[in-house]
Amino acid sequence: MTNLALDLQQLRAFFTVVQAGSFSGAARRLHRTQSAVSHAVRKLEDSAQVRLLDRLGREVRLTEEGRTLHNACESIFSTLEAAQDDLRQGPARARGRLRLGATVEFGSSILMRNIRPFIDAYPDVEMDLYLSHDLLTPLLREDVDLAIDCVHYRLPQLERTPLFREEYMVACSPSYRETKRIHNPSDLSRCVILSLDKECAWWRRFLTTFPVKSQPRFGRVIEINHIRGMINAAASSLGVLIVPSYSIQSELGRGILVPLFPSIRLLEDRFALYQKAAKANLFKHRILKQYLQNLKLSELSGIGG
Repeated sequence: MTNLALDLQQLRAFFTVVQAGSFSGAARRLHRTQSAVSHAVRKLEDSAQVRLLDRLGREVRLTEEGRTLHNACESIFSTLEAAQDDLRQGPARARGRLRLGATVEFGSSILMRNIRPFIDAYPDVEMDLYLSHDLLTPLLREDVDLAIDCVHYRLPQLERTPLFREEYMVACSPSYRETKRIHNPSDLSRCVILSLDKECAWWRRFLTTFPVKSQPRFGRVIEINHIRGMINAAASSLGVLIVPSYSIQSELGRGILVPLFPSIRLLEDRFALYQKAAKANLFKHRILKQYLQNLKLSELSGIGG
């Protein structure tokens, strides 16, 4: 690619197509027609005299040359955004849209209760919240700017900031515990096990606390693909569950659920904040990261520090 006269608007169109995964998605983000976005990318390819994208129906895939240019665009646009930050002074620096992703149960149970002070402190930041079981895809496509997740992503383009531990608890309703006479882990063999998956990989946090040969055997397993669904099922005496402890604080407080085997220390996950490394120095990213790091969630929700 020699003697290029690259147009910034064409580069923005190309970059947004890649981030959105399609021309139609880029058109929505840029508030332009799909044909205008397609025309801009085609002119960029004509100028570069190489094909940057392979069109696969409605989706697109980067060519090798396209990948090189996309990496450069990511650096360029992040630098421009950071420069715009630096030109602003005082509170005006905290301005613009900020999209924070989180896992569904954590977002519903914890984030919604604790994000208001940040929103009140920075009224010029347009905060949007996105809850999903899959946060990596929207993070890489920049549908979200930062994401709180307990999955450990090892990607060089992402910056990971540890936040806090996620503790788990085995529980059931008081009547279920009495009916099934649950006193020891071996008693689970006569219980219904509530799990996110039929193979009980969800229960690894409990099972791995025992040597392989002495791991408890489970009875019937009911797969429920949502934590809140499992909680409601357990509260209705359908079976025994394992969930993040913060997610059932209300049920425990009201006696709807009771903990089982509290002396057994379960395997913990670690929540972390993820963001594109190229954007980590943006002012609005820094202030949100600092706010989340300063939250004392162990005092608010039973999460470990």
